[in-house]
Amino acid sequence: MAKEFFKKVLVAINGSESSIRAAMYGIMMARTYNLELKFVYVIDSATINYLGMNQMLAKDEQVDYKVDLCYEGQNHLEYAASLAGSKGVPAQTELKDGSVVTEILKVANEFEADLILIGSTSKKKGASLIKRNVHSSHQNDIIENSKIPVLVVQTNDKEEIEKKFKIF
Repeated sequence: MAKEFFKKVLVAINGSESSIRAAMYGIMMARTYNLELKFVYVIDSATINYLGMNQMLAKDEQVDYKVDLCYEGQNHLEYAASLAGSKGVPAQTELKDGSVVTEILKVANEFEADLILIGSTSKKKGASLIKRNVHSSHQNDIIENSKIPVLVVQTNDKEEIEKKFKIF
């Protein structure tokens, strides 16, 4: 019998529409191919600390901002897990604190993920037709530093993924 190609999928969630669509895609993959699924949200404390060191955020603002991001992250993870549950797919969630790229790659390693899903960065309508690297720096760093495949879920046609997810 052939070995399964993928067994575990990690989906990076940041609350953006594109990350939610990546979650939907991951849920459909998990259900179709009987994969383990995990969602991760990272509180970007590295950037918060940087802003504090450069006096762009006061100490109390840093604390408040981190608390807000923790609350927001938990809400996004619960939403992704509820989407998975609505399709009968069990999913783990994990809220991390630190450098976004480092934490995502660390969770992927600890979870023994075979694939990381991330949402694409949307191009604005009317943008130049010249193709450029449209990934964020976090996306680029995940792609470049991951030891496992990374799938960027394109969301040029947002309605298409949502429509497939609804009837799935």
